[in-house]
Amino acid sequence: MAERSRVRFNPVAKEIEVEGSELFVKTTLDRLLAMIPGAVKEKAKVKRATKAVKAAPEKKAERKPTVKKVSPAPKAPKAPKAVKPTIAKKVKRAGKKAPAEKRVTNIDTVVSLIQGAPEGISTAELKAKTGFAERQIWSIVNRATKQGKIRTVKRGLYGGAAAPETKPEEKTE
Repeated sequence: MAERSRVRFNPVAKEIEVEGSELFVKTTLDRLLAMIPGAVKEKAKVKRATKAVKAAPEKKAERKPTVKKVSPAPKAPKAPKAVKPTIAKKVKRAGKKAPAEKRVTNIDTVVSLIQGAPEGISTAELKAKTGFAERQIWSIVNRATKQGKIRTVKRGLYGGAAAPETKPEEKTE
């Protein structure tokens, strides 16, 4: 390791301590005493670090000077590559499924029977033709009436929904 030289000053005790090589101690101490007005020339305590003396100090490998990295010169922007047209891949499509057969629901059977009877059909006849319970028929008829598929002719008698009749408006002049 390199020998370090230093100067210490204690302002409370007004002591100056100089450490380092003999040459450094002598020159520094002389300068300091010259700066201090009215200083008494005393022999200063010289502290030297005692080190084991080697037979022949080996030379350390010289440090290479630090090389500053120079940022590379800005490169000219590259010309954009030609855009290749993308070829559309063939898409395999699943074959279209045949439309599912429409199931005939209970509502469809009852409504078709009611619309097939021009003068209307009773609940008893619907029960005989379909085999449904009266409760089922009443709920189906009620739902179909709300949807506007059938109309109630009179109590227990149902007919197909007729086109709305147009009433002639009276013109008053």
